[in-house]
Amino acid sequence: MSASGGVPARRGGMDMVSGACAGTYGAKLTIVKGDGEPEASSFECGSTLDRFVRHDGGPITISAVPPSGKPAATGVKVQTNPDRRASELEDLSEWSEEQLQPRLPGEFRGTSSGNTTSTASLMAAPGQYELQFVCDWLPGAQLSVSTAAGVEVLAPVQVPCTGTMFKAPVQLPTEGVGLTMIRDGGLEGRFAYRLVPGGQP
Repeated sequence: MSASGGVPARRGGMDMVSGACAGTYGAKLTIVKGDGEPEASSFECGSTLDRFVRHDGGPITISAVPPSGKPAATGVKVQTNPDRRASELEDLSEWSEEQLQPRLPGEFRGTSSGNTTSTASLMAAPGQYELQFVCDWLPGAQLSVSTAAGVEVLAPVQVPCTGTMFKAPVQLPTEGVGLTMIRDGGLEGRFAYRLVPGGQP
């Protein structure tokens, strides 16, 4: 059998939807927020699917359906997100995707957050790149870039965290690059960055 149902008048925010099944190899979980497009995820019955759902409030319809013709049992559960840290990571991922649109061929990208000095690595091949960097929640941050071997390729530069993308050419003589981000005033911030081959705009 399949499980489905409407979840009326959810308040806006982040919920966790859990899906489970038995008697078959897997099932499909479908979520519809209001009159929006269905969002489908497949999951195996050997483990429970936990998925975060961001919404602006209003009804949500959720269904878990096993493959047709297979006797099975499925179920879903919705609860207010119990994991603040996981919710923050989801927020960070969504924010990064918005800032770095659209995806470009051959790019290397990453994201990070916190209230101390951050370092990040991208395994880019040697060559000419354009570094694209954006930060938020801070007045500004100091950014520097070096190769994996520690050779400086971008001297420390102060970047305002206004949501405007900072761009700089970067020449990598060897594989791998490391970014160092120092926050102004020790405040918490979030960062999104990528290397675009050939200095594409």
